[in-house]
Amino acid sequence: MLYLIALLLPPLALLLCGKPFQFILATAIWILAWVLALFGAGFIMWVILAVWAIMVVRDRNTRKLIEDTRRG
Repeated sequence: MLYLIALLLPPLALLLCGKPFQFILATAIWILAWVLALFGAGFIMWVILAVWAIMVVRDRNTRKLIEDTRRG
């Protein structure tokens, strides 16, 4: 579910992963992407944000898996 959020709303996914500073930066880029959408650059920025958010979600899941493996 978090991957879907990362794809559609990248700043929200960063916030849900516990990355408040990355959330603030991504929100600023997200707003800029909507402004630049008129010139075609918005889509490129959205793709970059989505990939960034997916990587953060993947890192979070990997860290949780390693932590659970060490406990059990």
